[in-house]
Amino acid sequence: MLFQSRVWRFLLVTAIFVIVGPPVGGIAAWASMGAAFSLRSPVPFVTGSYGEGMILALGSGLIVAFAGLWLALRSWPVPIVAALVSNALFFVLTADMDLSRADYVSALYNMGRVFLPPSIVAAVVCWFLARPLLRPER
Repeated sequence: MLFQSRVWRFLLVTAIFVIVGPPVGGIAAWASMGAAFSLRSPVPFVTGSYGEGMILALGSGLIVAFAGLWLALRSWPVPIVAALVSNALFFVLTADMDLSRADYVSALYNMGRVFLPPSIVAAVVCWFLARPLLRPER
């Protein structure tokens, strides 16, 4: 019974990240690009955020859920590390670059500059929402 409950909570935490994470990341990206001051609509950022943000949110959600439910790591650095790991994996799997290329590090830096801040904001917000599910069973 305990394992089944953990599995359901694992799935619910991951679902929170997948559903809530991309729009939060889209709004964070919209705000960080200065669009809020020019009164541009955040709708394209929010709707477009599901394309790549869902994969990043899934990775972060899986890491946070596993760390919280099975490793008892429930503190605030966990979603930040999860966002870093999921962004690094996303880059390695989608960059389609040879590691020996000279511009690999600059491409990693540029991609991290664009994707990492919204991912960290979204992961922390989702972690905050999922915290009740990450508590140990009584």
